[in-house]
Amino acid sequence: MCKKGQLLNTSPAGGPEESGEPILPTEQRRVGQRRLIGMSVLGAASDAFIASVASLYLLALEGTSIHIGLLATTEHFQKIARLFGLRIVAALGKARLMAASRISASIPVLLLIALPELDLPLAHAVLIAIGVFALREFLRQAGNTVWWPLIQDNTTGDPLGAYMARLRIRQRGAALLVPIAVGWYLGANPTAARFALPFALGIAASFLCGFWASRVSEGPLRQREEGVFGRLLYAYRLKPVWWLSVFMLVYNLLFAATYSFWVVALTDRGVSARAFVWMNSASALGQVCILSWWGRLVDRHGSRSSLSLSLCVKAALGLAWLWMPADHVWLMTWGFGIYILWGILDGGQNLARTRAMMDAVAGDHQVEGFNAIMYASALGGMIGGIGGGALLDWLARVPPVGLPFSADQAYLCVVQMALVAVYVVSRRLHGADGQPTLRSLIANRVTGESS
Repeated sequence: MCKKGQLLNTSPAGGPEESGEPILPTEQRRVGQRRLIGMSVLGAASDAFIASVASLYLLALEGTSIHIGLLATTEHFQKIARLFGLRIVAALGKARLMAASRISASIPVLLLIALPELDLPLAHAVLIAIGVFALREFLRQAGNTVWWPLIQDNTTGDPLGAYMARLRIRQRGAALLVPIAVGWYLGANPTAARFALPFALGIAASFLCGFWASRVSEGPLRQREEGVFGRLLYAYRLKPVWWLSVFMLVYNLLFAATYSFWVVALTDRGVSARAFVWMNSASALGQVCILSWWGRLVDRHGSRSSLSLSLCVKAALGLAWLWMPADHVWLMTWGFGIYILWGILDGGQNLARTRAMMDAVAGDHQVEGFNAIMYASALGGMIGGIGGGALLDWLARVPPVGLPFSADQAYLCVVQMALVAVYVVSRRLHGADGQPTLRSLIANRVTGESS
């Protein structure tokens, strides 16, 4: 297995992170970690007020599956903004770039508040709304250029899994509580004008997030002489970065082609807007439930076993779409159960992916390495979002063929089960060969051996 920073067919070149050498002094790391948590909580609250209800807002404007797919695609396409972030990070610094992006991203949301009062044709209004959500995401992604570098700056030298578990628990706490209030406020079938208050609160949270971001500790920025594209190409030539990029591309393609359309499948069968928002809270609750356990698993055994468990169970969960209950009470129970289980699995996958990213990206190509991975993720999301939306729209017009499940149920089942392909790719990630497999951990647990 190649070492971190090793070029394809070349010699290794790493950084101090290779041996876990801290980038910042202990006190600066402690302060930076606290401020990253504060920033992430406020960011999660802002997203819960705005992004989590974006699809419902489009449906209130009489949007279709095509519009939902287009929205999912633009959310990933906007990661192109990281090219802009790469260009200006040297001038602003990491923390100030993050702060500026959070504050500026809140401004376009004002148009969403005003849109229902403009008396536009709904066909035009829904496209304008998609454009506004896309602009907000573009500005946010410019700041996300430095999210993982800031995490690396403030955690190298400390147990990553334990810290990320604390961060995610607090972050998901906001994602749990805010949607409960938002769902109660929106009601069963909200009009577009009803979204004004959540959007206004999201703007306020985004401004506060920007303030916290400006105070995060940061390490020195290591610039390379190549231009932006040259730096990204250099990162892709690194085996650890390349395989993690493939992993993220395939996962986000399948994720965008399925998860983005759960709202369509559920609301078409009578699930209210309020209940759907609360299901998102259930997913956050699932993440919080055993996140500390996931963190310990990742810290003790690396990313391989956590990725194997979460991805394989997510794939198997696709079969549940073939047994969606017709009875409303049972459908609600089924929906909340699916979201809670997905949240539990997502918590483990996210922590393991974070560990894999920190292992794959060395300090001498920190910014371009993390963002090369995110560009691959964006490409997969764009393909999955627009492709999934178009396919579901076509399937909706296909005559029934006498099966006990509908075309959209079959689609969601098949595509979600394809996550097995992501599991296969995860075995090629940096350091996976030297980490215990899920099978060996289970066997040791059963026999009572320590690992």
